[in-house]
Amino acid sequence: MKIESIGSFLPNEILIDARKKFCKGLLDDRRLADIENRAVKDIVERQIACGLLYVTSGKLRRNHGTKDFWYGLNGISREDTTSKYVNPPAEDTRDMLHLTGRIAYNPDHPFFKDLIFLHKTVAGRALCRQSLPSPANLLLEIFNLSNGHPERLYTNLDTLVADISDAYRLTVWRLYELGCVSILFDDTACGLMCDDNFTKRLLLGGVDIIRLHRLIIEAINASVADLPDGMETAIYLSGGDNVVPEWEFINYPDNIMPSVLKELNMTKFFLPFDTDNDYSLEILRHVPKGRKVVLGLTEAHSPFSDNTSAISSTILKAMRHIESDCLYISPKTGFMLSNYACRGLTAEDQWRKLSELATFSKWMNTCTDDTRI
Repeated sequence: MKIESIGSFLPNEILIDARKKFCKGLLDDRRLADIENRAVKDIVERQIACGLLYVTSGKLRRNHGTKDFWYGLNGISREDTTSKYVNPPAEDTRDMLHLTGRIAYNPDHPFFKDLIFLHKTVAGRALCRQSLPSPANLLLEIFNLSNGHPERLYTNLDTLVADISDAYRLTVWRLYELGCVSILFDDTACGLMCDDNFTKRLLLGGVDIIRLHRLIIEAINASVADLPDGMETAIYLSGGDNVVPEWEFINYPDNIMPSVLKELNMTKFFLPFDTDNDYSLEILRHVPKGRKVVLGLTEAHSPFSDNTSAISSTILKAMRHIESDCLYISPKTGFMLSNYACRGLTAEDQWRKLSELATFSKWMNTCTDDTRI
């Protein structure tokens, strides 16, 4: 069993300090870029040292979370809403997505420059992975902006899905040409569709939930259609702020997850679970034979060591549904979060936890089924 990572990492103190100085006008663009480059080089070396086959630039250059990628596409701009409020909201809600035209591929997307630097830094010692917010997330974002009626902002719903998918597909192709061999969609849209409170708000707004399910699957599949055989396609299915989705394996009409696992054209699924909830593992019965599954079982947002006994027990139960050579293990989520200091995390904690996970993985590989429990 090999280890994986969701791909986001906490910045070191040098980069944190540089960003603060940049915001105050005490550091110019070139100096900040140099510090970012050194930070990326450092996390590449740390990922390789931990035994990760696929490495990323850690999302260290991003300023607006998942929206950075969207702001780089044609037809989308960033709107700063701070001045429109007497009492400004939290910092991460000040930047709103604004549609300026039809969404389209941007041949000069800033992510390409980042990937070129990553590929050069890796220098063949590992494989390059690019994490992108799921196309379904962008679709859901526009649903939210339009109060459930995207046709108010776009030509029509079918055109919106097609334009999102084309922009993503062409971007992924270009990333492949630049040396990326694994694309990971960071998806919270599917997880949110499992949240009764969220779907209730959509229903009250007049949204056809079943149709939205189909559009989500269509948008993701079309985004990875006709890619080269050498490109791994993966998706991380998160529940959003709660991380672990409300897994329900029974194929009810309004339960999106069975359809997502059966119908998405992905080679690898990143699925976070709580080790004390055996029932949730039943969702694995919907994963098609031969697809790879990365079990997210360790805590990325806690500095404390994990319960290896509970983790090994969960892995054995997962093997009832997934062949052992298709199973991987990872933290439940990425390490990057805005309030990590409040949780007692440091940048060094993430490397310690990945090293512990690598050690645990090696131990699992040397044990028999009887001795792993």
